[in-house]
Amino acid sequence: MPNELANVLYQPFTGETAIAEALAPGVKFRLLRIEAHWDAAPSDSENFTVKLDAGNGAEYDTLIDSVDPSAGSQTDLVFVYGVGYEYEADDEIDIAYANTGTDTISGRYVYEVAK
Repeated sequence: MPNELANVLYQPFTGETAIAEALAPGVKFRLLRIEAHWDAAPSDSENFTVKLDAGNGAEYDTLIDSVDPSAGSQTDLVFVYGVGYEYEADDEIDIAYANTGTDTISGRYVYEVAK
């Protein structure tokens, strides 16, 4: 088991305004998780989105996930991926959230790179 985690990496993000982050390791990778935490339950109805920005071009860009954390007053989101979410070196995974309520949001991408 210890060797299985050798290539797992973490890319944190945080903000109090609009969130627009990109995971672009520059090598083949597998997306494992995206974690996000709000300091308070968001009151504005806005989607937290996860999108593929495909290296092949805009016609291949794809929405992976979209959740409105104000529904149910969620303060934590965890998107679990893994096998089947492998990407090329020129692909990136973008997250976005308008954050009109200027909540403090912290989180991280969890991914692994090809051995």
